[in-house]
Amino acid sequence: MSGGDQQQVEGETNAYSAAPSALGYLAQVEYALLLVLRRLDVELEFDVSIETLDDIVFHDGEDAAELFQTKHRVDRTAALTNSSADVWKTLNNWIVEGPSNATLTLLTNATASAGSAMSYLRGGKDRSLTQAATGLVTVARTSENQANQLYYQAFLGLGEDGRLEFLSRVTLIDGVPAVPDLASELELAVRKSTKASHRAALIERLRGWWFSTVFDHLMRVALGQRDRIVSGEVESKLLELSQQLRDDDLPIDFYDMPEPNEDEVTDDERVFVHQLRLIALGSARLRQCIYDHNRAFAQRSRWEREKLLHIGELKDYETRLKEEWKRFCLPDTDDESEDDESTVQSKARDRFIRLDQSTLPRIRTHVEAEFVANGSLHILSDRLEIGWHPAWLERIRQVLPELAGPVEGVA
Repeated sequence: MSGGDQQQVEGETNAYSAAPSALGYLAQVEYALLLVLRRLDVELEFDVSIETLDDIVFHDGEDAAELFQTKHRVDRTAALTNSSADVWKTLNNWIVEGPSNATLTLLTNATASAGSAMSYLRGGKDRSLTQAATGLVTVARTSENQANQLYYQAFLGLGEDGRLEFLSRVTLIDGVPAVPDLASELELAVRKSTKASHRAALIERLRGWWFSTVFDHLMRVALGQRDRIVSGEVESKLLELSQQLRDDDLPIDFYDMPEPNEDEVTDDERVFVHQLRLIALGSARLRQCIYDHNRAFAQRSRWEREKLLHIGELKDYETRLKEEWKRFCLPDTDDESEDDESTVQSKARDRFIRLDQSTLPRIRTHVEAEFVANGSLHILSDRLEIGWHPAWLERIRQVLPELAGPVEGVA
């Protein structure tokens, strides 16, 4: 993996820091995603691999059709010169190991200056194989850089015709965004998938999935297995995420949040947990309620942070949930006040369980994750806007004296 060579940078790093290389590795993965997204617009099916014949490889059946070498520089103003190590290492790798019929692309955030040999290998009207070859031959014959001598010899050894044929398959894509600036390019690549206000949320989720997919892919490659990432996988994920970002749906990100362990449940002193203890809820169900609350809280917070909810939407949703709470949890008769505490708890517990197991209103039509509604009830309970015990407000203030004063939203 070329990723990016180590280099000394200012600040807390030093000459031996691997931070620039690590950024180069991350850039390689993100550049691969950007290339895949762009290719989805022009090709129906393709396969891609990472760290096989090159940093990024697009395959045509069994053959490697296009090889990409990525070079990332921390310095956004870095120049790609005729004598650059990035240039000569890349050319040598392709000469020695590259398939003879594959197209070859150097992708870098450095920039080749106008008139340099590499600048003539960009696509477009200024592309000139002759001028590129002339500039590179001059460097190979005159440079005293000992580290590059083997690279120079390999290039000169191709002969004049061989050099032109080789360079005809080489393209430079320079000045691409550095790692911190890639988000806008990725958002542009998915502009047809969702509306502008939702693109950042889509890319954040797609990136997470892509890094996980690449990790699994690299594990198989490292074990010597033949593996490809199929374009259909990316297309399906992109479609799934874009559908979740429609006006009648929302993305669900916390299905797999770690469940609370027994000690966490025992030590939990949050208001909504005390509310559940007031009705003597069993420990297993209490744990599930805490899990629902935690996931709903995290999910709602993320939706709000990403501005995926309409103004007032969450408040309206909570109003609908409180209506359901009234239908299920208000006492059946006025005579219940005469029951002993055990009976009061039993009746309240039964009402709560019926509510918990009922089909609750969805925040949007296609949001099927049940923890959103169930957990939102516990968020309301935590704010003391609803309760499960008929005398919930009085009892909770006995348990938690700090709540004895006025509570916002509670009479």
